[in-house]
Amino acid sequence: MNEEVGRNSDKIRHSDEDYHDITIDWSNESFDYRKQLFHQLSAFTGIPVEHQEYVSVNNALLRIGGLLNTEWKDKTHMVGYAWQYDTKERAMNTFHDGDCFLFRTKLFGDDAGFGCRYELWHQSLVNETECNRHYCHYLGRRSFTEKLSELMKSDKLQKIFNESVLQFSRQPEILKRVRLNLNINHLTYPLCTAVASEWPNLLRFNANYLRYRG
Repeated sequence: MNEEVGRNSDKIRHSDEDYHDITIDWSNESFDYRKQLFHQLSAFTGIPVEHQEYVSVNNALLRIGGLLNTEWKDKTHMVGYAWQYDTKERAMNTFHDGDCFLFRTKLFGDDAGFGCRYELWHQSLVNETECNRHYCHYLGRRSFTEKLSELMKSDKLQKIFNESVLQFSRQPEILKRVRLNLNINHLTYPLCTAVASEWPNLLRFNANYLRYRG
């Protein structure tokens, strides 16, 4: 953290782009650090703020932290979140001034709703030329984020999935069927071969399409 001005100036990028500046003013209480971060990520991705649930930050030396979006659309889902672990002090220890991160957008459709989560991987954890167990260059592309942004901006998809969650909450197999019928299951939790090869007994590729769709 920049102690003199109370700001963090970090950089993020998709795997196929140059770095983009992200700044957090820790002293701004009227528009706090969470809102600052998620509004900047919204501008960066084109995804509305209310559809962004969480960002995980994977830093050098494997310091792992994250922030929940206080403007996430489902306030009832946030009630059970352990807010004592999402503090300003923890966030300040997660982001260090001048850090550079590789960025990835992840789509989810489960009992938390239909939205996205972000991953930030410190450049020291990423192989610059190929995928590794931390970061997939294919899934980290701008075009992948744009595809997910289009889906989340669809009022029709949001309505169908939100109604399904109300009816089938905590029934993952039924919600998976909803994702298959909407043809989005293959975009939720896609698995990189570099990651799967690290844990072959734990991770496997699933059937992500209905048989008649191919």
